[in-house]
Amino acid sequence: MRHNQYMVDSTPEIQEKRPNRRYLVPLVLLISGLLGIGFLIHWVASPKPIQKLVFEGLVVLKPSDLIQFLDVPQVIGNQEIKGWQDWEKKLTAHPRIKKARVNRDREGFLVITLQEKIAEFAVHIGDMIYEVDQDKEILSENNVLADSLIVISGNFPIVSNHLQGTQIEDIIKELRYSLANYPALKTRISEVSLEQDGDYMIYLKFPSRSKVYLGNKLDLYQIRKLYAALAYIETENIKVSTIDLRGEDAVYH
Repeated sequence: MRHNQYMVDSTPEIQEKRPNRRYLVPLVLLISGLLGIGFLIHWVASPKPIQKLVFEGLVVLKPSDLIQFLDVPQVIGNQEIKGWQDWEKKLTAHPRIKKARVNRDREGFLVITLQEKIAEFAVHIGDMIYEVDQDKEILSENNVLADSLIVISGNFPIVSNHLQGTQIEDIIKELRYSLANYPALKTRISEVSLEQDGDYMIYLKFPSRSKVYLGNKLDLYQIRKLYAALAYIETENIKVSTIDLRGEDAVYH
């Protein structure tokens, strides 16, 4: 019997061309990773249109105030809001805002986080009333937003949007110290007025509307006398319209 001299066993060749599983799994993972990265890049590069503004940290300001200040379209979502990247700078120029952060998320929310300046007193000068913070910086003009502020009245100079002068400095200093010692007076005093003759007048809103004559000194001693007088009046349920503290003893009318 003659053997076929041209007979070739092709099995090794077939096995050599078959993909090696050791390299197949890493290759699939690599391709999947590249596709995932590409999708992520596309997702980051094309966020949803801004659908809503979210304000955080508001104290007395309202979203409507800031929307008007920023000149934002009334209908959000139907059109792309432009220039929001500059809002942080614009918001910190607002007289009531100390710090601002603006972040856009992937779901179409523009988150605006604010730190407001806090009004400490309202100051009445002429026909104007100003809210001022602890640095005597003016936060508003004829637009008092904070509740239950004690009003300080007098003729005080204003320079570069700040109250100036030793008179307002002394009044604020004495009021801070006095109210820290007698915090109950915060809900009783409506106004402290420096009269043209140099005397001080206090207007009360509780327990009844009345005037208090202090004389030419506003200090802790006079405030202590006022506190004692009010404690007696409230305990005895006495109705008065004026309290005169210019002498050693309080006089009621």
